[in-house]
Amino acid sequence: MIFKLSILLFIGLFKISEFFSQSNSIETETIYIKGGKYKIGNKKGNSDENHEVKISISDFFIGKFEVSNTEYCRFLNSHKISEDTIHSYINLQDSTNERSSKIYFKGERFYVDTGFENYPVNFVSWFGANAFCHYYNFRLPTEAEWEYAAKKKNKNLLFKYHSYAGSNFPDKVAWFKENSEMNVHQVGLKQAEKKGIYDLTGNVDEWCSDWYSDNYYANILKKNPQGPPDGLIKVYRGGSWYNSLDFIKVTNRRACRPETKKSTIGFRVAKDIETFCTVK
Repeated sequence: MIFKLSILLFIGLFKISEFFSQSNSIETETIYIKGGKYKIGNKKGNSDENHEVKISISDFFIGKFEVSNTEYCRFLNSHKISEDTIHSYINLQDSTNERSSKIYFKGERFYVDTGFENYPVNFVSWFGANAFCHYYNFRLPTEAEWEYAAKKKNKNLLFKYHSYAGSNFPDKVAWFKENSEMNVHQVGLKQAEKKGIYDLTGNVDEWCSDWYSDNYYANILKKNPQGPPDGLIKVYRGGSWYNSLDFIKVTNRRACRPETKKSTIGFRVAKDIETFCTVK
């Protein structure tokens, strides 16, 4: 027990990289998020977020950055996705199109356009994001975890949060409609929020694991809520380079069908503490 607590303390103090010795291996930097209590939602927000409900979240890890084109391309090649079966994961449009995917297929392999290696992958479906996470022993963050990571703690463990992840000044932390020149940008160029997570607000929206319900907060579980048991559309959070300020606030909720593939949607990974500690 003491040994395990020492490990958790160590990883809580430092930003970490994960390494896996299995064939399904990828290096992805994550940030340790200590669990606690907070109020999900915003009384001044839209109708689907205007219940402020106190819930608790267990410790977890979340990706320091949004998953990049390079990381996703490596997954496609390692997972041996073919040009014929790629369509359910990601939409590979004409690479000459300014807003198309920057991943392309050539000679039985996938590649990233030069200069876009460290841009967040986009045009990826929820199925494609979920498949990447499972292949590398991650998962998508829940909607509640995503909002918890994006809000700022006060001394009482309840949140007095910024409107945007890490700041009340969106230009410091986010690419959005007014400063993005209407295009996605390389990850990590804006200021990180307090815990060291980049681009939670803006750049690309991020798929969450949850099904969406507009009255979900009225019936939300008080500990580690996982979302409704079923549904038709999946949650995505954070806003994107295309959105105005109202859509990039940390409590704003949106969703679409899981097969949707847009230039504005990507994802980041999450992982349970127990899973991390048991990986060799």
